[in-house]
Amino acid sequence: MSADAFVVMNPASAGGRTLRRWPATLRSLRSAGVACEVYRTTAPGDATHAVRAALQNGFRTVVSVGGDGTLNEVVNGFFDAAGSPIGGGAMLGLLPSGTGGDFRKAAGIPASVDAAVAVIARRRVRRIDAGRIEFDDGRTHFFINIADCGVGGEVVARAGRSRYKGGGVRGTAMFLGISLVTLLHFAARPARIEVDGLSLRRSVRSIVVAGGTTFGGGMRIAPHAALDDGRFDVVIISDTGLPRALTGIPSLYRGRHLHRSEVEVFQARTVRVSCDSDPMLFDADGELVGKTPATLTCLPAAITLCVPHIAGGR
Repeated sequence: MSADAFVVMNPASAGGRTLRRWPATLRSLRSAGVACEVYRTTAPGDATHAVRAALQNGFRTVVSVGGDGTLNEVVNGFFDAAGSPIGGGAMLGLLPSGTGGDFRKAAGIPASVDAAVAVIARRRVRRIDAGRIEFDDGRTHFFINIADCGVGGEVVARAGRSRYKGGGVRGTAMFLGISLVTLLHFAARPARIEVDGLSLRRSVRSIVVAGGTTFGGGMRIAPHAALDDGRFDVVIISDTGLPRALTGIPSLYRGRHLHRSEVEVFQARTVRVSCDSDPMLFDADGELVGKTPATLTCLPAAITLCVPHIAGGR
């Protein structure tokens, strides 16, 4: 049987557990009738280049095996170096195996490998949006879930340096601990935010540009966001005293923070962020990708995703 799916597997994800579980995962794929060619990543950026080549060589299904970072690299492979889409509507499948799993939760992808394989084998799809970030230094990056700057970017930077990354402390616990430490040290920044042309000036802790609902290992930062509505939910968290910032963390996990006085929510197709002084770090899908200033644009229906069901019966 010839391969009909190009599978990108990150053997380092989930602290190496992805590699240890790989023989069972491959058996599950084959048992479901998914013939595949497997590519194992060895360095950052590998997945993007490999997916571009696979799509240009005619593959119509690409499967990401790993965490949100691996998925982000795979998604960037659906666009060429100039930022133009490639693959002609090829399908994206996800076998989640990472630290946070935030996109999996937003998209309703099952955590079980066998159940996620069944989703890919059924080939039921949903067209979802992607986001494009254009940095003023000329670089472009794409994302599928959430991009943010401020506290979130600093958290990702700390997580990347953490001795716990991929170790015994994972997911919600890891991100929560690093978030608490970051809040103690992060100074709010004066920023200018343009939301579909509306210009705002705020002293901010975080600016979150969301296609999906969840980031940071389970924080429901944009609980009303939809993956396929053609616009971002933009959540701006302005400066507040440290005690209030700390006591607000539990509400983030429940998605009940939107009523707080320091939180504003907008919906927009284009967002521009710049800082009056020190730039803020930007992360996309949990990976550091640059710093302000930057312009973010929603790309409606840019990705064809394998899903267990179609929201709203569509």
